[in-house]
Amino acid sequence: MPIVTIQQSPGRTKEQRQLLIKRITEAFEEAYGTRSEAVTVFMQDFDDEHWGKGGLLHADREKS
Repeated sequence: MPIVTIQQSPGRTKEQRQLLIKRITEAFEEAYGTRSEAVTVFMQDFDDEHWGKGGLLHADREKS
């Protein structure tokens, strides 16, 4: 049973999320022969104050 976790910044529409989940599921069906019902996809959004890159909080990078 494949489990996929996507961590991203907010801002995607419901339709974009639906399409991504559909395509990920199809990729597992094709590559592994997995039934679609067996594929679980979790999406977690992190706002700009809850992640960093290059030693800086992302919210701070936008200000500089």
